[in-house]
Amino acid sequence: MMSSSQVIVPPRLESQKSAGHIQVIFGPMFSGKTTELIRRLKRYQIANYKCLIIKYAKDDRYSKEGIATHDRNTLPAIPSEKLSDLKHEAEQYDVIGIDEGQFFPDVVSFSDQMADRGKIVIIAALDGTFQRKGFGDVLQLVPIAESVIKLSAVCMKCNNEGHFTRRKTQETSVEVIGGTDKYLAVCRACFQSPIKQSPNKTNSTPSMKPIPSDKANRKLFTVS
Repeated sequence: MMSSSQVIVPPRLESQKSAGHIQVIFGPMFSGKTTELIRRLKRYQIANYKCLIIKYAKDDRYSKEGIATHDRNTLPAIPSEKLSDLKHEAEQYDVIGIDEGQFFPDVVSFSDQMADRGKIVIIAALDGTFQRKGFGDVLQLVPIAESVIKLSAVCMKCNNEGHFTRRKTQETSVEVIGGTDKYLAVCRACFQSPIKQSPNKTNSTPSMKPIPSDKANRKLFTVS
């Protein structure tokens, strides 16, 4: 017979919080990768995880001090060109978010190492270049990640699902940072067709302008 003083203790959950893993968010341009990254980071922040986000230093299109979605939600971020430069700082956080992961040459080794050390690593990245080729080493994340998704955009030429990124300019370098001034999200058929604006459709996608300093305080949360 069970004693009235006996207490049933639930299992400890600390090990769940310290279990490192890698989440990858792939997709073409304009598919909402940064929006999804911020959404996931916000969930962890609400659950009292310390979150760090890292942005590619050369990408200052919308903000020099953070990342911004197309609907102008912002998130403070630490700029860098190599993730290994922030290795010591990343050790102080539970969750590490990496935006524009395709630009970091050490994204695979850094993410794997941080996950092995108990960190939750979330990477938002293009999976393919404007030529539909693998972007750098970013696809090497797939076999070491616990979760991989590929988002789609809306084809900017025919309004079908857009799974690829097409460049509008004649630049040939793989790393050319830009927005709707340089790129389109397109479907398979429109990737192959000549770039020509449909007479029945005007691409009214607004171009992003730098966020004024007086609006810079509109942040989802701050990096502690």
